Amino acid sequence: MNENPEIEEESVKRHHCGDCGADMVFDPKYGTLACPYCGGTKEIESRPGEIAERDFEKFLRPESERLQPLAKDAMQVTCDSCGATVTFIPPETATTCEFCAAKIVAQPRSADPLVAPEGVLPFTVANNDASKSLGVWTRSRWFAPNKLKTMARQEKAASIYIPYWTFDADTDTAYTGSRGDNYYETEHFTDSQGKQQSRQVTKIRWSGTSGDVSRHFDDVPVPASTSVLPKYLDRLRWDFENLASYDPAYLSGHRAQTYQVTLESGFEAFKTIAEGVIDRDVRVDIGGDHQQVTSTDTEYSAVTFKHILVPVYAGAYRFNNKVFQIIINGRTGEVFGERPYSAVKIGCLVIAILFVLMVFAIIYGLTK
Repeated sequence: MNENPEIEEESVKRHHCGDCGADMVFDPKYGTLACPYCGGTKEIESRPGEIAERDFEKFLRPESERLQPLAKDAMQVTCDSCGATVTFIPPETATTCEFCAAKIVAQPRSADPLVAPEGVLPFTVANNDASKSLGVWTRSRWFAPNKLKTMARQEKAASIYIPYWTFDADTDTAYTGSRGDNYYETEHFTDSQGKQQSRQVTKIRWSGTSGDVSRHFDDVPVPASTSVLPKYLDRLRWDFENLASYDPAYLSGHRAQTYQVTLESGFEAFKTIAEGVIDRDVRVDIGGDHQQVTSTDTEYSAVTFKHILVPVYAGAYRFNNKVFQIIINGRTGEVFGERPYSAVKIGCLVIAILFVLMVFAIIYGLTK
């Protein structure tokens, strides 16, 4: 009996092993589909290469929207605690939220259509290697609670793709401002001994200016996840030059988070990034020793975007009513996370130190 009546049986596209018929999963170590039972492998046709850009303005027009699930048989669940929506391909399941450690009680349902990904950075760090990296990281955290140490178990850090937008654009900015040039004047003064002295004093001569600067932005990444803490997103680095064309096969055995930042909101975030770069361009164009930017007016043209997925191992646990998140880069194995200090372990150490001091004092007293 089909447990998911929303999905027509014939539309389900799983990757079956040609030798034993079992479901195959994506193997980060070899970059192929692999059978977890008999060891059979299958190549994925998609390979790194040129990824098509989508026209931003055209896509925003309702008649041009092209939305679809990540895969024909994709299912999704939403965490009631943090709002993260996770997509997976059966027989993969999702029962605990990787981002806040809450139990997911909602029943899986057919995945909603979304802006389909153009590219994916496949996992290159295997589950057991991610577990080893996590184990090394946790063992180096003294006085950490035992709940953190259980995160080193392989099943506690789930492999999941998180979404990004990337944007290309041409910009043309008209600006007004002021240029400040240093000049020097001699100043005479009387020192503390009553002697006449002189010194050079820096002054600034300001002059009004205006102009125009242009720049091309290429593949500026904007995270589309709000579940991963910003301080970790800021530190994650991705080799986007190795993007592969999206294929649902890359999701086999892994999960994917649905974007929480819409395309429109992602573009606004891109413009904030671009404004910082443009401000530096304007100041260089003004020149001089000092610059004041009074106004800018930027026009964006030839705007294109991509929806891409990047790999992480994510896990979370709760300690004293606070959520602690661990993120592992699925391309490099680098671990990012925070941990609390266990008051019990610190207390035990203090007691042990006091005991040693007391024993030392007794022995010292007896030998006097």
